[in-house]
Amino acid sequence: NSLQRKLQHDIQLARKKFEGYEKLYEGLSGDGKKYLQNESKKYKRTVLSIQQLVLPSIQRNCPSCINCCKLYTPELSIYIAGSLGCFDFVDYILVRCDTVLPDPNFSNIEDNLCAFWDDGCTLPHDCRSFLCTKYFCDKLEKELDMKLISRHVKNLQSIMDNFSFRKCLDIDT
Repeated sequence: NSLQRKLQHDIQLARKKFEGYEKLYEGLSGDGKKYLQNESKKYKRTVLSIQQLVLPSIQRNCPSCINCCKLYTPELSIYIAGSLGCFDFVDYILVRCDTVLPDPNFSNIEDNLCAFWDDGCTLPHDCRSFLCTKYFCDKLEKELDMKLISRHVKNLQSIMDNFSFRKCLDIDT
């Protein structure tokens, strides 16, 4: 079955990405690690500010919902096959900095679930991926002050856009 082969490929890809991200993180030192720590604090502080604004609505609405990050319906979910918690390298390394993340559950991917899902997100509130942090379903958008949240999301996007791989890897410019 080609769909099953694609799924197994996506699981392998997610696992390889995770292992690669971890190896790179573990290899950082010196000024590169200090740079990452400073950028990580900005990222996590901004994610937490968004989470504080949205958590009451999420706690009210999301447990009864079957869409979005529960991912049981692929056509309605935000999850990206082959990714690990919708992270790309930059947001992963920013949340991973000085934080031990829970082990991903790769078998979740077989059920189109996030590897950090177990009756809710298993990641700390300040350690969510950019994609998950900026996504709001229609119901939440109607309930939340999206103008205020959008300002925080733009700030988060700026942190991501301005992240320097060269500084993180301590490569002289």
